[in-house]
Amino acid sequence: MRRWAILGAVVVFVLGALFVVRPFVAEQRDMPTEIPSPASLMNTSSVPLDPGKPVCFDDAVAEAHSELIRFRVSAPEAPAPQMTVTLKGPGYQAQAVIPPGLLDGMTAQAAIPAPLVDVPVRVCITNDGDIPTALFASNDRTRSRSLATIDGESTGQSVWFAFYEPRWRAISERLPLTIDRMTVFRPGYVTSWVLWIIAVLFLVGVPIGVVWALVRGMREDRTDDLSKVDVEVARPAWRRFLD
Repeated sequence: MRRWAILGAVVVFVLGALFVVRPFVAEQRDMPTEIPSPASLMNTSSVPLDPGKPVCFDDAVAEAHSELIRFRVSAPEAPAPQMTVTLKGPGYQAQAVIPPGLLDGMTAQAAIPAPLVDVPVRVCITNDGDIPTALFASNDRTRSRSLATIDGESTGQSVWFAFYEPRWRAISERLPLTIDRMTVFRPGYVTSWVLWIIAVLFLVGVPIGVVWALVRGMREDRTDDLSKVDVEVARPAWRRFLD
């Protein structure tokens, strides 16, 4: 019985790895590279984008795989006009044009050249038309340090803005990069090799631990059953008859 239970547990783990874990990490999906300012969780606001008054923010990092930019437009009264996005950083400069016609809540997207290395950039979004519009922004706990400014004055809000890869990728393709990023802002001894070892120990140790616990539990149940039999045999026949 114990042998079949162990075999069943092993089969479950193998099938789970083949039909659950493997498809999950191999699935192609829209892959962000950097999100300087994420979408808000509770309070969504907007930053006005008036003609002749660009909205700018610093501390946005264009990662080496960044070839798309995205942000959301607030235009409840009329379609958004054409917009120009300028990115400037050490040894890097790019400009992208967003065509007019985006409706309220739609996502603006444009291609940019990928920098050779990760580079911090200043982003400026300009309204090229004569119709006032706005940009979705955060002022709750998701507000980032990339606060938007207009004419040099802070709005106290961060514009929803993100860099993306040009095509969909699988998690497995970017796993080494993800592990590398997890070491940022960690003590010096938390290297990528340490995280790889922890990941392997987790993936191997959890199944082994579950099977060990199953075997141990069945062994203790067997011991309890034998103890009950021993106690029953040790009782006098007349007591067993009365009971």
